[in-house]
Amino acid sequence: MPVVVRQIETVVKDRALIERRHDQICIAASHLFARKGYHQTSVREIAEAARLSVGSLYTYINTKEDILLLVYQRLFTLFQEKMSEAMVKGGDPPAQLKEAIEATLKLYDDYHDLVLVLYQESHTLRREALQQLFEVDRRYVSMVQAIIEQGGREGHFVAKEPNLVAIAILFLCAVWPLKHWNMKRYDLATVTNAVIDLVLNGIGGGHGLPDDRTAD
Repeated sequence: MPVVVRQIETVVKDRALIERRHDQICIAASHLFARKGYHQTSVREIAEAARLSVGSLYTYINTKEDILLLVYQRLFTLFQEKMSEAMVKGGDPPAQLKEAIEATLKLYDDYHDLVLVLYQESHTLRREALQQLFEVDRRYVSMVQAIIEQGGREGHFVAKEPNLVAIAILFLCAVWPLKHWNMKRYDLATVTNAVIDLVLNGIGGGHGLPDDRTAD
């Protein structure tokens, strides 16, 4: 199911044509934002990369912020599609969660530079746009939460706060693009295996936390 953010007003009314042009604009902008950054990229550069005139581009968007929203929308849609695929083919909840983490980290790796730009530039969006993106993020979290809750019902997981655990897992995955500068000695496979092992097995080796009541 596609992610829905606010409808971008356009002069053109042909929905199929709008979708094609938005795809062109989004692909061009994604490459430029990843390479140059949002503020350093001009609308003219995006138009040229999309093989449109500036005037034609503005029949499909109103502002540069609309282009940033298109990029967010396409990326979130891709994440949601990959998460849905992982849930379908994963088997039991631990296998689903493993597939979900692998898919999320793979996407973060594929779109590393763009994800970093989007994290950095989200504050430039207006309040309405931000609220809708927050809602999209909550949907993505809810998909992971559903896996954790199902695993709890089947006795695979013990999570008192499934929503909080889901947020923590996805934030742990986001460390790969956000802290990549400090993780250059690791490859994607190493990071993926480490995150999966931490999430599914923890670092306590099955011993849990020490009981302070028995401490001397």
